Amino acid sequence: MAELFPVDTRVECQKAILSLNVSYSFILFNRIVNDTNNIGQNQIKSISADWNLSSAFSILNGNIAERENMKNLLLALIVITAAITGCEKKETTSSDNTTNQTPSKAVTLKVGHVGHDHHLALYMACDYADELSINGVRLEKVEDMKYYTLYKNETKLADVEIVKVGGGAKMPTALAQDVIDIGFGGVAPVIAAVDKNAPVKLISPLHSKGDMFVMKTDSEVNNWDDFIKMAKETKTPIRIGYKSPSAVAKLIFEDALSNAGISFGQDPAQTDINVLMVNTKGGGKLNVALESNIIDGYAGNNPFPAIAVNKKMGKVIADLEDLPPGNFKNHPCCCIAANDKALAEKTEAIEAMLTLFKKATDLINNDLNKSVAAATHWIGTSEEVEKMSIPTSGYSMQVTEDWQATMDKWFEAMKALDTYQGELKDIPAKQACDKVYDMSILKKI
Repeated sequence: MAELFPVDTRVECQKAILSLNVSYSFILFNRIVNDTNNIGQNQIKSISADWNLSSAFSILNGNIAERENMKNLLLALIVITAAITGCEKKETTSSDNTTNQTPSKAVTLKVGHVGHDHHLALYMACDYADELSINGVRLEKVEDMKYYTLYKNETKLADVEIVKVGGGAKMPTALAQDVIDIGFGGVAPVIAAVDKNAPVKLISPLHSKGDMFVMKTDSEVNNWDDFIKMAKETKTPIRIGYKSPSAVAKLIFEDALSNAGISFGQDPAQTDINVLMVNTKGGGKLNVALESNIIDGYAGNNPFPAIAVNKKMGKVIADLEDLPPGNFKNHPCCCIAANDKALAEKTEAIEAMLTLFKKATDLINNDLNKSVAAATHWIGTSEEVEKMSIPTSGYSMQVTEDWQATMDKWFEAMKALDTYQGELKDIPAKQACDKVYDMSILKKI
């Protein structure tokens, strides 16, 4: 219908209606009606169904009551409303594309986590979405702990799906297989995945510390020196559990054993070693194995040690960051990683999520009660456990010199333990960093 009238007439009429200039609008209507031939009733009905005429008619109604031919004026009103709207559409989609650019299409972003309190930033971002919205970026809950919608201002950026994946190597494996787009997990498994040429990058620091050495409650061992003495004197290997081969706690513990001259291995047939390392195949199985006498102790991350203490099945012998030679003081434990495809195709959504995670991290560091509430909600642990567990950890997404220095120690320690067999084998830490990291999105925040 926009083609029925000259553009300048339609624009003038639009301005008149918007400024409530009724008399001028009436003159313009007359001009338009005089230029218009008869319009069929079906066409009028079609126009009436497409456009909302009530507000414009209300503006004009008080000044046209005395006109004898109400029918003709209503016809004019229908036509001009259609014409104005048509003109607006034509103008805002002009060839220069400057007035109405189409926003980027919303994506599906799958976020993986392991299910322990090292990943609190994710849980806080979801549970305190209203409080943590920033610069127009916000999450809206669709289904608790499963589905969320990510917005920036009024633009929908992504449908967010939360996926629980296994610990250790399972998170970067899920990334490499496109099961998830970004994931929360240990720095060591991510490094190991890159060594195997997986299309995965570490995109942000997240968490430090929070790894403990636990023994049974009735054990004679009460500190690290006691353990070293027992290990050297034992006639049968002491069985120490770990959750996965590339687990952060396992690597720190083995570094400490090597420093103390304690022999260790993973083959139960070996009888000439001091410590037998036992894979429980999951963090949740550490305490089960301890209580079932499958292992004598374990090296693992909180909240599992806090659970052991709370249930009186184990006691914490040492915080792993304190073990000699002290290579892993304030050690990075968990990080945020992403696969290469998501980094290329879902950059805007990832940037928005990192923005929320960063603000959530600030909230973790300033409100223990809210942190405990989020942890118990997502993990199912008790308040007592989380009040023990969370304070043993550090939460930060800052790429500091200390973080980088400790990450360099990670590379060297993993090399010394003969972990690398591929991309990172025989290259210095700085070069390894270039292969493992992609902090380009984090730097924008």
